[in-house]
Amino acid sequence: MKTRSLVLLSGEGNTIPAAEARALFYAYDPSPRFESHSPRILIADSEADPFRIGERIAFARRVGRLVGDASEAAELLEGRRVRFRAFDLTGERHPADPGDYFGDLRATIDLRAPEYELTLVSGDREYLAVTSPVTMAQGWSRRRPRQRPFFHPAAIFPKLSRALVNLSRCVEGDIFIDPFAGTGSIPLEASMVGCRVVAFDVAEKMVRGAKRNMRHFRQEWLGAVRADSGLLPVTAADAVATDVPYGRASSTRGLGPGEVMDMALSTLADVARPGATVVLMHQKEVAAEAGADFSLLEEHDLQVHKRLTRTISVLRRR
Repeated sequence: MKTRSLVLLSGEGNTIPAAEARALFYAYDPSPRFESHSPRILIADSEADPFRIGERIAFARRVGRLVGDASEAAELLEGRRVRFRAFDLTGERHPADPGDYFGDLRATIDLRAPEYELTLVSGDREYLAVTSPVTMAQGWSRRRPRQRPFFHPAAIFPKLSRALVNLSRCVEGDIFIDPFAGTGSIPLEASMVGCRVVAFDVAEKMVRGAKRNMRHFRQEWLGAVRADSGLLPVTAADAVATDVPYGRASSTRGLGPGEVMDMALSTLADVARPGATVVLMHQKEVAAEAGADFSLLEEHDLQVHKRLTRTISVLRRR
């Protein structure tokens, strides 16, 4: 049965947060419907469980079930430990009074360790939702590149890695591959959401380091394998996400950026199952040419710093 869910996006100022949220709803429901009345607010009418999405999402502040009023919320929260949270996106409203919403609530007020929150978001209008703060506790800081036993300057941060995984629309049990795994940033996040992961890299040092990181975070992958991305020893993948290497800090075997991209797309055309989603983060100047094997679903630009913009291309295997 479809329910209405609220996603309060993180507000990074680019298109990635909304795209990540939509991808997660599509992962669990092939036909969700969306409304967006504000850059920070996404409403989904979907069979997907908003609390499961809250456990996975990177670029959102809250995800939960949208309710019409406090009486509807009271039915969902009866007997639970609850607190009230308000987010004012306008900067113009007076602070909300929790008493206006908790009047008929038969629940225990718990400010420190609540099971759920009654969340009020004030934007173009007021939105009331039942959210779960526990599901949003992702532990990003514990997995930052310098917190891992094996570090490399090319490693990407866990929130971005998780967003790339989520953009691939993978679900629990899917075979997920990263052909340029490096230190294992993306595979770590994929395994944490329940995928069966195979990580590849051409450099033996990176493969050994990725395994160290995997064991440190108590994750189990199907494998971490030294392999050229032009010839991957795998026959089928349900989802793919990777950071296509570039620059001095990454191993490209002397190939130019365009050659690396073409090689990756050629290999993934043989590996990705029909209907699989492939997510490539790459230099903006190097296009991900969909060709006959892929269709381009969307692209998003991510400014890393003043002189560097990366593009995230999301493709579907035909």
